Amino acid sequence: MQDMIDSLEEWGYVILFVYSLGGGYVGLITAGVMSALGKMDLWFAVPIACVGNIIGSSLLAYLARYQKKDLNALLQKHRRKIALAQIWLKRYDAWLIVLSKYLYGVKTIVPLAIGFSRFNLSRFYFINAFSCVLWAVIVGVVGYYASSGVIALLEKIDTHSYVLPFVLLGLLALLFLIISQVSKKVKKTL
Repeated sequence: MQDMIDSLEEWGYVILFVYSLGGGYVGLITAGVMSALGKMDLWFAVPIACVGNIIGSSLLAYLARYQKKDLNALLQKHRRKIALAQIWLKRYDAWLIVLSKYLYGVKTIVPLAIGFSRFNLSRFYFINAFSCVLWAVIVGVVGYYASSGVIALLEKIDTHSYVLPFVLLGLLALLFLIISQVSKKVKKTL
């Protein structure tokens, strides 16, 4: 475990940047936890995740705008999702860009839908940059402060190690329930 922490300490910022190109929730929350442990600097990790997310989202929109033929062939299975995102874009405009940063599965589709539509790319780049800054600060700070609670819980569990399997089982059951409820709601909208 210590080797993994040392590796994350050494390569963590590079991994965070690359992971943030595609979204980066887990990477940014991990950076918050590592910051709480004193292994990373949160106020250095947040801008790195922000820049990675700005580049990733902007690149998706740019490629969708100027490489439509190639991307259409790759995204055949996702045409309905992209069409739905375009409808949402007409209805919610800039709010969709801001809120899509927090919705797993939507944050990749929205830049593609913007690239395929006639939405002004320079306007998207500006709103996207603002959204990424907001996203990185909120998720990074929440990860940092939530990690202190998790660390305290792990310290309590360490003294009562017989409780650990029940806690893990409970967390897995909770995660399963959340995923199943979200999946049902997403299927109803599609």
